Amino acid sequence: MLLRHRHHLHLLSRPRRCFPLAALRCVAMSSSVCPSSSTSTSAAADYHCRTKHSPTAGYARGPGRLDWANQPNPFLRFCPAPQLPLPNPPPVAPVPYPALFHSPPPPPQPLTVDSLSALLFHSLALSAWKSAGLSTWSLRVNPSSGNLHPTEAHLLFPHPREADRLAVAHYAPRDHLLEVRATAPVGDRSAILSAPGMAVLALSSIFWREAWKYGERALRYCNHDVGHALAAVAVAAATLGWDARVLDGLSDEDLGRLVGVDKGSPAAPPEGLPDKVVKGKAPWVERQHPDCAVLLFPAGSEPEVDYGRMSEALRGFDGLEWVGKANALSKDHVVWDVIYRTAEQVKKHGPALGERFFVMPWQKSPALSNGLYNELTVQEVVRQRRSAVDMDGVHVMGRDTFYQMLMHCLPSGEVGSGERQGQQSALPFRVLPWEAEVHAALFVHHISGLPKGMYFLVRNEEHFDALQHAMRQDFEWVKPEGCPDGLPLYRLMKGDCQKFAMQVSCFQEIASHGCFSLGMIARFEPVLHEKGEWMYPRLFWETGILGQVLYLEAHAVGISATGIGCYFDDAVHEALGLKGLEFQSLYHFTVGAPVLDKRIMSLPAYPGPGIDA
Repeated sequence: MLLRHRHHLHLLSRPRRCFPLAALRCVAMSSSVCPSSSTSTSAAADYHCRTKHSPTAGYARGPGRLDWANQPNPFLRFCPAPQLPLPNPPPVAPVPYPALFHSPPPPPQPLTVDSLSALLFHSLALSAWKSAGLSTWSLRVNPSSGNLHPTEAHLLFPHPREADRLAVAHYAPRDHLLEVRATAPVGDRSAILSAPGMAVLALSSIFWREAWKYGERALRYCNHDVGHALAAVAVAAATLGWDARVLDGLSDEDLGRLVGVDKGSPAAPPEGLPDKVVKGKAPWVERQHPDCAVLLFPAGSEPEVDYGRMSEALRGFDGLEWVGKANALSKDHVVWDVIYRTAEQVKKHGPALGERFFVMPWQKSPALSNGLYNELTVQEVVRQRRSAVDMDGVHVMGRDTFYQMLMHCLPSGEVGSGERQGQQSALPFRVLPWEAEVHAALFVHHISGLPKGMYFLVRNEEHFDALQHAMRQDFEWVKPEGCPDGLPLYRLMKGDCQKFAMQVSCFQEIASHGCFSLGMIARFEPVLHEKGEWMYPRLFWETGILGQVLYLEAHAVGISATGIGCYFDDAVHEALGLKGLEFQSLYHFTVGAPVLDKRIMSLPAYPGPGIDA
């Protein structure tokens, strides 16, 4: 079985424990065959059920062992594309961490090479190199499943050296530079960038990087990583006085043209997608899958976006002169066919009926006390963020700190009397254009003044009745002692959940040794039916954004966190009383005091050792 932490695999990793069948059976659950509340099937639901982990029915299909000789290169490059060096480190105006969430954004900085460098340096750049024995590997500001980094970033912005052209560039984090792959006439600008001071940042995924280790479940993890990257970009943009909003009315075809998926990359399989797992040389699995594009613009402004005009302008990108050929990432491959077939089936083909671009009014997050945080800037927090590998099991978090962290997890921020959580208007959730669909089932282990037990954070209060009806009828649903007004947190039951949290997270002790852990519970089948299957990856984006907030909050108070993708899906559902597919657990997380491995040496991010690792 493959346990999925957010840390680098290396020879110093602890040996995986083997548990007898009796231990596995202590988590009562059904098999991974999904009961559906409807007679219709969907590609998203089929994939989701197929890739569930179960201690009785087995784990989702994976490689079984790691083929180190073919571990994908984490750095994509396009040679000989012209390079645009970025200031390193970039000039920055420090922003105190609490101020970013509790105050209006600072005045917008002009869009320059310096400000773009600051954006990328504090969102998607390398944050450090690590070394132990003969192994050396890089870390990034944005976390990634297994530190494998399937996410690539691309920028469309006014060319700094050619006033009449737009630059289409790929970001190369190892060297913190932009590879200018194409330029477009500035006449296309008004259709895409309707005002000065705007840019578009697009994200794409190389599924093979995750599938190399995780097999069929990798599509989930790639979309977690998209969410983490979106949050990282939104936070970094806010320090510059910029807002960030997903351009969700663009089709996958539009996004493919923007990132140049067919330009200088391996060709698509000529015979179409396979219908079984294939091993051997399959360079097409190294192709990028376009995920989303984010409009960057001065905070407080309301850009005009016409998706029809924007799509028409992007069709013209097919005729641009693209420069650079992608480097090969592996010699041999394994094609996990269900990943690519599902990705095709959940594509978005254009704006939904009546969909338009809009900007929510900027909403600050509620604050108990800024004194709960260490005196750190946003820039320090994002670059010092690390994923814990172990937790000490003894650190106790203060109740107010716990409540403050959860208040920053609210999508609507600080709401008035009679208003409810749901609209995503607070940072960084405001990057998403839909109402919150993800909640949190919390296992409280070590919070002073708060009984151990199971709690629930309702992030969209329109779902409250549906959640109560769907979950166990013996749950308490009472507000815990000292819970601030406006924080929709409820205690479900008292009791020590540490053993269960460990068992349900694939027996990973890190889930029980923190101050608290949680499972992110998404409204699932109704969303796919109401909006479309293209919402499937977007639900994972939302969990990744929530996870990124937990990472930043933990580091801002002096502890750490870790995302957990290996968990027994239906064991979580059974514990909550959930049946069918109305609600599903999509991501787990744990927060606590880390145990540092003194055998690992930290090195500066730049200049690095010049290796691809």
